[in-house]
Amino acid sequence: MRLARVIIRVTDLPTSIRFWTEEVGLGLLWSTGEFAFLDAGPTQLMLNVAHDATSDALTELVFEVDDVRATFEEMKALGVPFEVELRPVTSDENGRDLLAAHFSDPDGNLASITGWVTQG
Repeated sequence: MRLARVIIRVTDLPTSIRFWTEEVGLGLLWSTGEFAFLDAGPTQLMLNVAHDATSDALTELVFEVDDVRATFEEMKALGVPFEVELRPVTSDENGRDLLAAHFSDPDGNLASITGWVTQG
């Protein structure tokens, strides 16, 4: 398991992209309508449009694992309180889906596990 991304929820994606790239100096890897992925070394900074700005979970730690299905089942068996079942969140040009499931720690900090799987 490795820390792959830190997600920051933002209200204005273009303004946030400009801040993190032009002022902070991170490189923009790619963006879509609701997400932007920035190069922050071995861990990416991901900006995500917040639809509920009143949410307490404006930051999320994303851990990437080799076998996301097995890790999900192991963590569930150990009592990790997943809030949603494992689901696809995006796809790539190589025919893979990125699966993810999120949970909160005892203090309400949001985290998730992710992993790439071949479609089908």
